[in-house]
Amino acid sequence: MTITKKTFVMLASSLMISALWQPALSSTMGVPKPQRITSKLILTNLLLKHHTNRFSNFAVYDSVMPSVAQTSSVSSPTAKAGVVSAAVMPSSTNTSVSHSTTNIQVQGVDESDIVKVGDDGYLYQIYNNQIRIIKAFPIIDLTQEASLNFPDDNFTPSGIYLQNNTLIVIGNAWQTLSPLNTTSKMAYSPIYCCGWGGYSQTRIFIYDVGDHANPKQIRDVTIDGDFLDSRLINNHLFFVTRTYPRYYMYGSVTDTSTLKPADILPSIVDNKNGQLTKRVMSVTDVSYFPEFVEPDYVIVSSLALDQPTQNVLTKAYLGAGEMVYASLQNLYLSASKYNFSRTWGMPDENGSQQNSVNTQIYKFDIQNGLVTFKAAGEVTGTVLNQFSMDENNRHFRIATTSPRWTSATNESYNSLFVLDENMKTIGSLENIAKGEQIYSTRFIGDRCYMVTFRLTDPLFTIDLSVPEKPNIMGELKIPGYSNYLHPYDENHLIGFGKDAAIYTSEQQTNADQSWNGGSAFYQGLKLALFDVSDIKNPKELHSITIGDRGTDSPLLWNHKALFWDNEKHLFGLPLEIHTLPKGFNKNQPWQYGQPTFQGAYVYAVTPEKGFELKAKLSNFPITITLEYNGDQNYLTLNNYFIDRLLRIDSNLYTLSPNQLNAYDLENYNLKGKLSLKP
Repeated sequence: MTITKKTFVMLASSLMISALWQPALSSTMGVPKPQRITSKLILTNLLLKHHTNRFSNFAVYDSVMPSVAQTSSVSSPTAKAGVVSAAVMPSSTNTSVSHSTTNIQVQGVDESDIVKVGDDGYLYQIYNNQIRIIKAFPIIDLTQEASLNFPDDNFTPSGIYLQNNTLIVIGNAWQTLSPLNTTSKMAYSPIYCCGWGGYSQTRIFIYDVGDHANPKQIRDVTIDGDFLDSRLINNHLFFVTRTYPRYYMYGSVTDTSTLKPADILPSIVDNKNGQLTKRVMSVTDVSYFPEFVEPDYVIVSSLALDQPTQNVLTKAYLGAGEMVYASLQNLYLSASKYNFSRTWGMPDENGSQQNSVNTQIYKFDIQNGLVTFKAAGEVTGTVLNQFSMDENNRHFRIATTSPRWTSATNESYNSLFVLDENMKTIGSLENIAKGEQIYSTRFIGDRCYMVTFRLTDPLFTIDLSVPEKPNIMGELKIPGYSNYLHPYDENHLIGFGKDAAIYTSEQQTNADQSWNGGSAFYQGLKLALFDVSDIKNPKELHSITIGDRGTDSPLLWNHKALFWDNEKHLFGLPLEIHTLPKGFNKNQPWQYGQPTFQGAYVYAVTPEKGFELKAKLSNFPITITLEYNGDQNYLTLNNYFIDRLLRIDSNLYTLSPNQLNAYDLENYNLKGKLSLKP
């Protein structure tokens, strides 16, 4: 994600408001059910009661609050729907070809990515604010057939979906507020000196790409709010956004009678084949949790792709939202809730200061495209990512880390909770690996595999066959840690992470207890194959370390970067390798190596032979050295960094922002390459 100035301000503000005090709840307590809002008066009073500090730095101007019409940025029905620059080459036949797909968490629940492959062998790639349409198969016809531009320059695509001949592009837009009008002395206005005066929106473009050279826009949907996440299940797109009422853009409001619906409720703009409609969400579509902290809306929406005339279905809830997990039947949304003492730094009634953080989980039924709130629960700690959550046999499982803040120490611990279909906690494991934090989690059937880390990498194997009694069955301690765990088969899984070196010194015998036992410095990229057939005795069968400290891969923070071929027991990952010079001091593990390679490694892996390196692939032209010199332009090099590997038929493709190479999967000989154009 690119951090802009306005994004930085919003993130910094969100961190400040996270420290709002709330009384702590037990992990077994449920979250009260949401209450339906029945009138504008009730809603405005709730919003004003639960004010935020997020916009506290706005100045007061003599101006008129811009109207809804003034703040709209949506093109009219007659405006251009999208600019397509196409090659002369005509579209090919619709012959189906086998291909790889995005590495997802739940089978049947698709996730957006920066590239998708069609059954006809076409690639769709996000590049800057465009979508490239590339004919990738057969290789003899390798061609960039079209570049799809969007009607507004302020739209930034973050992910795409492809279903048959329908391309869905989802991303963020920024709506700037209108210039000030000084004819009135009544209203508040945003402070423009900070470089931003407006609000974010989530926007979705839908195209018919049956004619690849001439995509046709068929829909354009805009909803107020930051885009959180999305899923595509069968013919329904589900997406979650988060927004504040617009009146916060204008400072404090004390007279609720002056608030218009558009000032306090999210707006939805829908352009269906040139027929534009704009509506403000109804008050009756909004609910609130009695204990909500922030006066912001979390909006859960669905869009039926096979019913292009159906309206977007939306439900809004007053409260926060962060991580999204979805099964075929339900969508879960997590939100952190910080519980700080009323007087920071002062002891509580037991003589010590205790501060903690909980996670609230909201469950929505999403069958048949309808979004229906079902239940809410609450557990201690925070989740790392979507893989910290899982649903199995109507039970919801969640793994958390709790940073325990007290006046004397900051000792973390980890937990695992099992909740029933009503989101009540029925089973728990707490105080796992004190002083460490979760680095990765993977739920597979009745098991959970959890990696924590401080000095070594404990891999815990947890039995969940009895939901009320989760039980740690085994533990494996090895150097390093895994950021991502991928199932190989029912008895094996692969860990992708970093190796680590433990460092101890006389200076670490001081009063700072956090240094006791030494410290660890991550080293090169580590791949490990684990045998978990015996849940009580997990084993590391094979492991390799690639490069030195500084070596990295986008796979460590984005599971979609993994290319996985289960039939061939083959995988590939993009990486950048750093290498230490010869003769470096091994007693100084904090030293970083110099970058010497960027590209992709392809491995075959089996329990018998471990990891077998099959190919080192790079998209760098031969005119650019693989050893990065000081006179090389990093931005130029970055355009050739491989970020995805894809398979179409028996060919492997490496994709960069400026380059697409194709190799055969037998000997990895280069069969074709294409320089990509803006």
